[in-house]
Amino acid sequence: MQSEKNLKSKLPVILYILTAIIFVTPSVIYMIKNNTVYNFIYMFTYFFKIPTSAFEKLGNALMYFGLFSILFLLYFKIIKKSENIFKNIKTQIIIIAIITLLFVFVIPYMSSDVYSYIANGWTLAHYGENPYYVPTGEITARTGFLDEMHRKVANCWRTEPAIYGPLWTSICTGLSALSFGNIDVALLIYKLANAIVHILSCILIYKITRRKSLVTLYGLNPFILFEGIANAHNDIYLILFILLAIYFLIKKKNLGMAVAFLAMATAIKYLAILLLPFIIIYYARKKDVKTRLKYCLFCGIEYIAIIALFYIIYLKDFQVILTVLGQQAKYNRSIFFILYYFLRDHNMTIVKIIQTIAFVAFAIFYAYVVIKLLLQKKINFLQTIRKYNVILFIFTFVVITNFNAWYVMWLFPTVFWLTGKQIKIVLNLSYACTIANIMNFALFSEDEELGIPYFVLMVAITVLLSIDKKKLDIPRKIQNQKGNEVK
Repeated sequence: MQSEKNLKSKLPVILYILTAIIFVTPSVIYMIKNNTVYNFIYMFTYFFKIPTSAFEKLGNALMYFGLFSILFLLYFKIIKKSENIFKNIKTQIIIIAIITLLFVFVIPYMSSDVYSYIANGWTLAHYGENPYYVPTGEITARTGFLDEMHRKVANCWRTEPAIYGPLWTSICTGLSALSFGNIDVALLIYKLANAIVHILSCILIYKITRRKSLVTLYGLNPFILFEGIANAHNDIYLILFILLAIYFLIKKKNLGMAVAFLAMATAIKYLAILLLPFIIIYYARKKDVKTRLKYCLFCGIEYIAIIALFYIIYLKDFQVILTVLGQQAKYNRSIFFILYYFLRDHNMTIVKIIQTIAFVAFAIFYAYVVIKLLLQKKINFLQTIRKYNVILFIFTFVVITNFNAWYVMWLFPTVFWLTGKQIKIVLNLSYACTIANIMNFALFSEDEELGIPYFVLMVAITVLLSIDKKKLDIPRKIQNQKGNEVK
């Protein structure tokens, strides 16, 4: 009787693993038949075969939609029963590691960004060229040879230099060097590295929250596994460094280390800077305003110094910084992209004015929230992190002009301190942005105009799912190791 009860409680996990195996199967079959990803040049097809009819396109779309929907349904069931399903954190991490390893073998078929990471790392590791000044296309033009480590870079990136922070470029250089010029080995190395980072983040979440359900919330989220492991996006490193910053802030009471890790996160993607004043002010919450300002000054100097050390490796002039910030000049799957089409503003005059107004309004609002927090007498961690999440949400969906599905990952490092309703919205959003890609499968197209229905569908699905009044059964209070609520 007891064994049957245990089996029933573990059934959602077993079904989750079986569904993940089905999900990875087409990738494994492709690799067995072809022995390499080198010749895989098409995207938006679950079966890794170019559809030749509307029926085949629909089959791809339905399979993708069905498997992800099943994974998410099982995922929500596992969250609710995590405390009973997993006897201890060790068992939970092992199961998460097994499922993560399955996603390692999914060939990226919704994004080719990982091949740009590989190529930029190879540019420095093999050719000795600075990827912030020498794009992959220039290497090909110089040598007259299309290196297999450069071939799979998307055409839109061949003429552009590296766009991410210097820490990420250093990581890419090391990972690409380990591949010895083999694209299949390189892809596996990047994916395994992401898998390790993912598991480390899960361990950190438990150390911070002491809740297995919250480890499940992040570790088994199908969206995180698909974008972070299968598509191998570097946002998973951003999550790790932000979690490290939070860990040293609230568990070790070490502001210096917290700022250092946040600087490292910023040296991958610049948005991490938004969290900086919140962690400083929280740490100095028992001090007067003047002392808080001193903390901000000294920590600001530390933060800038660490980032500068990473940039010195690559910096020749300000082109490096301008390249990173230049992403705001691109428009894709955002409200600005929708305005671009509906206003028929081909010269981007009106859109750029609206964009400037939005950015200034955001900067003013951000400054207002930070100053108000700085002057506040009583500060606790929950209120502080929730204010930051409002800022981050607005930045992601209102300020960013070039939105991509995996940017939703930015919301996860601090999601654990939101209310149950807010957490549910974030999880619904992670499902919605994944399912919105169904258009790419159904239409088998990279047409930029798909960015409009994608954004609308993502918002619509999130709203419809969030209307449901059922509460997500997860703990609202996070305990520290002594059993006291984090404040």
